[in-house]
Amino acid sequence: MVSLVRLLFVFFLVLFWNASNSLAQRTTPRYVNLSHLNHLYQSVQLKTSGIDVGTIAIYSEAPDYHLVTDADEGFTCIDDVARAGLFLLGEPDIDMNQDKQTKLRTMVEFVLQLQAPDQEAGAGYFYNFLWPDRTINKTFRTSVAEPNFWSWRAMWLLTEAKPYYQKREAELADRIQAATQKLVANMLRDYGSQPKTYQVVKGVRVPGWLPFGSGTDQAAIMLLSLNTIYQQHPTLDLLKLIDALGEGILSMQHGDKNRFPYGAILSFENNWHAYASDQSYALLRVGKALNRPEWVAAARREIDHFYPYLLRQGFLESFEVRSTKKGMEPVRTSRFSQIAYGIRPMIWASLEAYEQTKKPEYAELAGKLASWFLGNNVAKAIMYDVATGRGYDGIGATGKVNYNSGAESTIESLWAFQRLEQYPEAINALKKYN
Repeated sequence: MVSLVRLLFVFFLVLFWNASNSLAQRTTPRYVNLSHLNHLYQSVQLKTSGIDVGTIAIYSEAPDYHLVTDADEGFTCIDDVARAGLFLLGEPDIDMNQDKQTKLRTMVEFVLQLQAPDQEAGAGYFYNFLWPDRTINKTFRTSVAEPNFWSWRAMWLLTEAKPYYQKREAELADRIQAATQKLVANMLRDYGSQPKTYQVVKGVRVPGWLPFGSGTDQAAIMLLSLNTIYQQHPTLDLLKLIDALGEGILSMQHGDKNRFPYGAILSFENNWHAYASDQSYALLRVGKALNRPEWVAAARREIDHFYPYLLRQGFLESFEVRSTKKGMEPVRTSRFSQIAYGIRPMIWASLEAYEQTKKPEYAELAGKLASWFLGNNVAKAIMYDVATGRGYDGIGATGKVNYNSGAESTIESLWAFQRLEQYPEAINALKKYN
């Protein structure tokens, strides 16, 4: 009898602890605030098909944050809708929040509807922009269906969304699978058998088989998506393409702890730019999944040596390098503009390094990098407003803040804090710097 009483006591104690812990998690204030993202969101009906899709306005201008259309491009694009969809997929309450589920569903539909059909040029790739009259922009250079950022971001969302919908909406999962297969077929055709050739730019040897020859920024997004597909349906052709992309990225890494550019992975030719620098994050994720220790080591080399260098510089926007007898040296360096899209990739990579190693210095680094958003920057200005959910569009050359709050800046800011919230150690580090 005594044992039964003790057992019941322990049982109810565990129940109480779980309930209290759950309540604490629900009531802990979040850095993530979807208010402005919801302001940017709109469900519209495509003119050609009559299908409802979810859109994210590309521009929102201060001080009233009205939505703005670009005359050449349109009012919304896959680049931003796909990122917003990926953000929603990562929300901790996505399985319970009907509003987020509805928005995600319409965003996935947007992406599917913008894939070029078989009879059109660029079939299997994706158009990017939508005009205000709800027709697809098929002609402007940043919107044509081609192997470019927006096609890779479309694939990123679709590959992550497919497992989510397999048990919830099988018909949609099948459509995602069909769209992805078309795109992968294009990728295998266009990149799967590229010869491993190099060219030399200002003495720097760069690969010729990545997007636009040496685009490691785009190759990183491709790696993430292709690895997701490979984990579900492994094929030799897919693995060869993944390995080729990884090899190309590694060939663009230069320097080490003591030599400039301190392990940085160049973005394109002899250039490095902060935006879209997801190479280390991709190498860590895919390197771990495929047992490529050299990929993981390369990523950690950039995180360990180049990220601290950027912090010491007060961050950089871009630089060019040339190769000399003494090694790599910069020939042009730009400090501005500084944008959320240049900070978030480093936070993700640092957190992934922490996830894989549990070394506290990586959580510390992620928190310090994230403090840029909350005022620890050259302008001493808030770049992500927790109260409104606005991510501001950047810090200019004079240290002046652009207080417009478009889709890219908002989503990249939300992405940074969504990931940080999963690691209390990084949040504690963040608080030290603000």
